[in-house]
Parts: sequence; structure tokens; C-alpha cells
Amino acid sequence: MGPSWASRAKPRRAGEKRWNASLGPGFRQRLMLLPVTHVSAVAGMPVLLPCDIGHEHGDAVTLVLWYSDALGRPIYTVDNREGFKNSKRWSDPLVFGARADFKPERLPAELAIDTAREADAGVYRCRVDFHTAQTRNTRVNLTVTVPPRQMTILDELGDERTSVVGPYREGQRLHLQCHVYGGKPPPAVRWLRNDRPVREGVTLTTGESHSDAESHIQTTIEIGHLHRRDLHSQLTCSAHNNNRTAPLVATVHVDMNFPPLDVHMLLAERALLSARTRYDLVCQSSGSRPPATITWWKDGHRLSGTKETTSTDGNTTTSTLSYHPAKEDAGKTLTCKASNTAMEGAVLEESRLLHVQYVPETKLLLGKSLNPDNIRETSDVYYDCLVDANPPIYKVEWRHNGKQLNHNISGGVIIANQSLVLQGVSRASAGNYTCVGFNQEGEGVSNSFYLNVLFAPTCEPNQTRVHGVAKQEKANISCSVDANPGDVEFRWTFNNSAESVEVEGSHITRHGTLSTVSYTPMTELDYGTLLCYAKNRIGSQRVPCVYHIIAAGRPDSVINCSVANTSMTSFSVRCFEGFNGGLPQSFLLEVRDPVSQAVRANVTAALPAFQVDRLEPGASYQACVYSVNSKGKSDPIILQASTIRPAEKQLHPDKGEPRAAFRLTPLTSTVVGGVLALILIAAVVCVSVRMRCCASAEKRRSRSKEAQDQEDKGSIPGTGSPHSAKFGDSSGGDGATDSDEKNPDIIPQAGAAAADPDDHSDLIRRRQHVSTIETTAVTSPSRTLLQGVQQGYPGYCTLRNGMSGMTAMPLQEMGPGPKPKGKPVEMASYSATGGCPTLPRHWSSYGVRHPMMQQYPAPGVAGGGVGGVGPAGGAPGLGPGAVGNHAGTLLLRHPHHQQSTYMGHHPGLHGVHGGAHHTQTLPRHHGGLHQHHPVHPLQLQALGGVHPHMQPSPPQHGQHAAPSSDEDQAGVDTPLMVNKRESTV
Repeated sequence: MGPSWASRAKPRRAGEKRWNASLGPGFRQRLMLLPVTHVSAVAGMPVLLPCDIGHEHGDAVTLVLWYSDALGRPIYTVDNREGFKNSKRWSDPLVFGARADFKPERLPAELAIDTAREADAGVYRCRVDFHTAQTRNTRVNLTVTVPPRQMTILDELGDERTSVVGPYREGQRLHLQCHVYGGKPPPAVRWLRNDRPVREGVTLTTGESHSDAESHIQTTIEIGHLHRRDLHSQLTCSAHNNNRTAPLVATVHVDMNFPPLDVHMLLAERALLSARTRYDLVCQSSGSRPPATITWWKDGHRLSGTKETTSTDGNTTTSTLSYHPAKEDAGKTLTCKASNTAMEGAVLEESRLLHVQYVPETKLLLGKSLNPDNIRETSDVYYDCLVDANPPIYKVEWRHNGKQLNHNISGGVIIANQSLVLQGVSRASAGNYTCVGFNQEGEGVSNSFYLNVLFAPTCEPNQTRVHGVAKQEKANISCSVDANPGDVEFRWTFNNSAESVEVEGSHITRHGTLSTVSYTPMTELDYGTLLCYAKNRIGSQRVPCVYHIIAAGRPDSVINCSVANTSMTSFSVRCFEGFNGGLPQSFLLEVRDPVSQAVRANVTAALPAFQVDRLEPGASYQACVYSVNSKGKSDPIILQASTIRPAEKQLHPDKGEPRAAFRLTPLTSTVVGGVLALILIAAVVCVSVRMRCCASAEKRRSRSKEAQDQEDKGSIPGTGSPHSAKFGDSSGGDGATDSDEKNPDIIPQAGAAAADPDDHSDLIRRRQHVSTIETTAVTSPSRTLLQGVQQGYPGYCTLRNGMSGMTAMPLQEMGPGPKPKGKPVEMASYSATGGCPTLPRHWSSYGVRHPMMQQYPAPGVAGGGVGGVGPAGGAPGLGPGAVGNHAGTLLLRHPHHQQSTYMGHHPGLHGVHGGAHHTQTLPRHHGGLHQHHPVHPLQLQALGGVHPHMQPSPPQHGQHAAPSSDEDQAGVDTPLMVNKRESTV
């Protein structure tokens, strides 16, 4: 069947008209009765035409044909004899062409047209042939809608507007036209205002016109009165003819211009402005569109220097004027204007009256009756001060050369209101005068008026008055005077001890108020005094200028030098200059090494003030200061200066930094060795002294015991005497002896006329260990005379017990100065129990250098008194009955000083058994002496006088001096005695 159909199909296409005619009228009628499916499409969009190809099971579609009723022939065919996958399709290029495609898989099957066209509209028939079933026909009516093609909006002037219309002014009428072209069916056109249909207050007019090509529709909108709310309104013209495509629209926005609504100047109505202050004045305007332009005016004159800013929404404009008011602006009007340049007459303004305050303006005037060019000393001058100020002034001040003048009638200064009177002006009154007015704004200084006071010449101060000139050396001596006017004449004279001579004019030159004379001394008589006289039209100089001509020489050394501002590398030296030798001088500082005398620094200055830098830290220097002139250098002033040692860096153990190991340098080793050696020597000496003291104490202990035993047996005469109280203590041992011997306030006393030689020797050794004043001893005739007793072994008395048996002499009586008139205290004779002379502990005059100490010997030096030559054959200076051998001790202690002991030995006092020794205890600060020195013979001669208050009682009947023992004589020079004396110190 397929081939037979194919063979039949081709002839049909060839004779299409014949085939259509063979259908007959009845077949066409039957086709018209078939149901019609309506399909709508929009031009330019795809469309689907349905076709029913459904069949029973076992049957199949062999052929699908699409016909157009307008053409009456197939426009699209599908040959499905080999199946839809291998079907052969054909589309009439004059109708659908490549735009059509059959979709058999859909239900129902559809003919898809890719892009519908307006010409595609019509009725189509789908014919389906099956293998066994009857042919089936389906009719489809395709309707194609064409949207509007173009839309334009025209304004009142017929100009096309695409986005913005206007600008319009407030209250103006708006008229717009919307033209729509094309569209099938004709579109519906409407106006929208802000996306809402326009209903009230708007007039709409619509008109249509058709032509063969396309339709044209015109719509008009009119708004009679625009308001500020209409600004930026959106007007839209919309046209549409289907619901499958978006309407064709055109939108415009309404633009409008507005005048300013307000203008405000941010300045108070009666604001006070200061003329010394710059202000930033602000003016604001709002409501203008476009933004307002703000201008500033002062009495009709536009001001510059403004800056404008506009808010983000463009509604507010701010203008800032940088304004510095002046005095002349007071009372003027300041105006701020806001205008819209796009609108004529849209101007707003605001004004302020300026109230300007300013500092006083002052003007100084000299009195009208005065001639400023002829004011002499002792004249009266007055000034007036004219002031213009707002606010008014509260004070007027007068100044002379910048310094304030105060009302002082006694000083000739009178200030009244705004006037100044100067009575009896002098040259010190000359200068610039000003008046100053004060108000709340400040001070106003007037013009300066110079007061020129005329006076006769006087010498200028601070001139060189002494000139050093060598013989036959020419010197130029200058004389400067202070004179007004400065046209002066000079006259010079020379004076010496012999004559006064006028200096010839050929030697004199003048330059204004300075005169110079050329002077050359030839002989000694040419040195003297030059006198300079000057005069001007006011008068002559009363006191001449005096200049001394002396022979030139080297300058004097500087004085009062000091070192200051010492640092690690520098120090400064300041001095006062001495006489310059009659010539200009300069100053020189040399810094030397104190050992090598090498120069480390050299500084020259016009004044004696030096700064020395770049020195070594921690070093000592020798600074030598010289004065230098053309004749040479002065003697140096030598100063010792040193720089500061740098700080040593010490590391804290917590820092974790290792400490440097101790280095044993040679110097450290020497010092450590020396210290150890001294400690060892001191230890040896201490041990030796301790051993010797122990041996001596043991010997004294044994002798004391023997003496006690003898007393008990009655072998020693005078039992029951003070001796027994000392050596015969029932307590046993030598506790009392040791304590008394070590007591510095105990005075040992010599005993009875007879004693054992061992006891006497022990007494001598003991008394040399006691730092007290010894009284009578059994072996000393002088002590016997002083004591005035015969029996009993001596005891001890302290310095605190007071003086008995002699006159108490004040300290002033023993000095070389004037003596007080107090009555001396008479002392009774020593009793049989023994007495003890006492010296005051506050006696501060001691030592061989003190005159009093040279005059008065220690007790026990002279017999029968302190002075005098004994007639009994004793040595000179000893009392009657005294022998030439005596060892006396004068140990004076001051409660505030350490003492040193001086042992004096006078060879001329040797008697029968040898010379006498004199021991003096002096403070360590006395002369810096710390060891024994022999007493000069003249010092012992001074001991011969007897002080009137130091005379003891005359010796009683039967009193005599016991002869001294050999131990006492030999003990003077033995090494043991020397060691004991040293230990006493």
C-alpha cells in the first residue's frame, strides 16, 4: 500500500487543481462541519497547533498532512510509513519554512511554530492517514495578536520628552500628549500618576486613526495647577492589547523650580562684635530648588570671602562669612540674601545692625605753648592724651621709654585725668613718651613723642681713666662727653706735680662728641693727668674729664677664682679681673697634668670666665689663670680641679648575667699583705705587753703582801697612817691597788720620811702608770715641803676632791689675759693626814706652747713653792732644802680631747744625783704633736716664778726631805721607764 500511495501521491501534486476539484462540493461541506479548535498567538512568540493522531492498537499512522484553508494545499507533511523516528518531513518555505516542527510524542500531537507572524493567522486542517483506520481531519483556527509598535510623549511645545518634563514653577499648568503606533487589535491607552491611574484633577483626551499600514492612537493629559508635592512626580503612558505581553509604556518625571522659603542669619539682633576678633558668620536658606545662592552685603557693598555648603537632599544652603569687623563698621548694616538664579524675583534677605567694640585709639599732643626744639633742663613740659574708644576707657597710663610713669609730685611728675606734667625736666627725662588707654577690648598705645632735652656737656661714664704708656710711646687718649646738642668744642690741659699746660690744638682731633689727643711722654715729668673740657651752645662743662697717664706694665693677677660646673669631661673656671696695667688685657687658662705638667687644654677669653671640655673622666688637673696685656703676663693663679669619675655598672644577680671574676692585681696583693702584717705585729705587741703587765702585777702583789706583813710586825714607822689604808687592805689581794692605779682621777701622795727601798722603787714604777697629778712623796723634798707632813705613807686624792691647803686659783688668773677681780679662796696648810692640790678639769690651757704653761711648772718641780732658787744648795729653781734630783709629772686632761704626754728634760737642773724630768700632758690637737719632746731650757727658766696664789704653807718645824734612793735616780734613764712613759701616752 505504501508504494501504491506513493505512486498516487505524485500525480496528485502535479494536478493539484484537478485533485481538489474531484473532492466535490459535498466534501467541502463535510469539512466545514468539523469542530474547530481556536488557538491564539502573539506575533513574535511560539504557537502550538494541535492534531489528533490517536489510533487503536495494532494500527499505525502512515501520513500526516497540514493544509491551509486559504491555500487549499498541504503546507506541511510527515511521511510516517517507516516510523516517526525515520519519518520524512516537508514544510512549505512560503508558509512556515523552518519555523514549523511536528511533535508526535505530545498528546495530542502538535505542530510547533517557532515565531508566529501576523500572516500566519487563519484556519488550518490536519489530515491523518492510518494503515487500517479511516482518515481523520482536525481543524484549527489560529489568531495572531500584534502588540503596539511605538509610543512617544510630547510636551506643550510639541517636543518629545523621554525622561523629564519641565522645569515648571509652582502653580504652572502641565500638558502632555501620548502617541501610540501599531497594534492589532488596536491597543487600549491610559495615563498613570506615580503608578496609579489618573482620575481626579486631570483631563484625558483619546483619539484614533487607522490606515492600511497600522493604527495610531493619541491620548492627552493636562494638570491645571502644579504644587510642591508634584516635584519628581512620575507620569506614565501605557498601551496594551493582550495579556500575554507587557504593555508598551513611556514614563516622564516632572521637574520643578521653587523660590527660597526662608533665610536666617545666625547672629543675635544686638550682638557685640570686637574689632580685634575674626568671626565666622553663618546664614542659612531652605526650600529653594535649585539650591539658593547666598550673598553677603554691607551697606550695599557685596562682601567676599564666603563659603557655601548644601545639604545632602539639596534643600538647605549654608553660607559662612569670615568677617573681621573694623572700627568703621560700627552702625553699618550687614545683610544676607538668598536667591534662586533660575527664577526671577525669587529673593529673600535678612539684615543686622553692627555693634563694633574696639580698643582705644589714642593720640599724644605736646602743649601748644611749648617749642619741642628748645626744651632745656629745668623746663616744665606737659602733654595731652586724646582718646577715642568703644566702650569708654576706664584708665589712662603714661609711659616713658616703655616704662610706666606714676604720679609723683616730689619727683616732678603730675598726672591729672588725661594730662601729664613734667616739672623741671633733666637729661634723664629725655626719651619717648606715650599714653595708653584701657577699656574692655584692651589697651591702645598712642603715637610716640620724643622729648629732646638740651643740656651742657658732661663726661660719659665707663671710660678708660688710666692709661699705661711707655716713654716715647704715642698714646691716643679719647674723651667722650654726653651733650645735647652734640656740636661741642674741646679743650685739653696737662697737669703734673710741677705745672699745668694747655695742649696744643694740633694734637687734638674731634668727631662729634668724641675728642682724641695724641700724647707722647718723653720724661718722668710727662706722666700726670690730662683734663678734657667741652662746651656747646647750652653751656660749658662744669667738671672736666680726668685721665691719668702712668707708666705701662704687666697686669695684676686675677682674684677670687673658683671651679664650678664639674662633669665627667669638663669644668668651668670663673675669676674677677685685677688691674690691667694701664693696657687692654685678656685672660689665659692653661690646664696641666699635675705630675708631668703637660698642657691638656689652653683657653683664651676676653673675660676671666672659661669652659674647658674634652677632658678625661676621673682625672685631676692643675688650672693656671693668667692676665695678659702687651707688656706681658701676670703671675699665675693655680687651682686644683678634677673631673667626675664615670659611674660603675653593677649587675643585679637576678638579671642572670654572669658576674666578673675577682682579679687579684699586684696593688691589691700588696695592700692585703700590708694589712695582714700590721694585724700580726699588733697581735704580737699585745701579747708581749700582756705578759709584761702580768709579771709586774705578780711582783707588785708579792711586795704588797710583804709590806702588809711588816706593818703587822711594826717594822715600818708611822703605822696607822694613810699608807696602811692603801697597802694594808684587809680584803687581801690588790684589788684596791689596781683600781686606784687605773683611776685617772687619783693623785698619788708621797709617804713618810722612812720607807723600804723596794717600796720606794715600786712607788716610782706605779706612779708612772697613773694619769694624775702626784703630790708629796717620801723621796721628793719639794713634795715634802708642799705636803708639810713628816709621818705616814702617802695616800691618793682625786681631782674631784677640791684643793686644800692652798689658795684656789681661777683659770683666768693663770692665763696671760686680764685677771678677774674675784677674791681668791685661801687654803689651809696641809694637815698631818696629807693634802692634795687639785686642778680644775675644764682647764683648757695646757701644753708647752701656752704662755701659762711655760710660766707655771707642775707641782713638785720646785721645793717650797713653784719658783725661786733654793739657798740650800739645790739646783736653780728649787726651793729651800731641795735636792737637785726630782721627777715630776704634770698630767692635764680635758674632758673633750685625747691627750699626749710630753717628757721634758733640762740638763741644767741636775743636782747631786742627776737632772730633773718634767712631764706634760697635752691634747692631741695641740700643735699636732703625738710623741715625747724635750723641754727647751727657756721653758724651764720660765718655771722659776712663783704664782702668788700658788704659794704653799711654810714648812713646819722639823720637816726635812728624805734623800732619794739610787733606784729613783737610775729609773730616769732605764728602758723600762721609757716604755712606761710611752704606755702612759
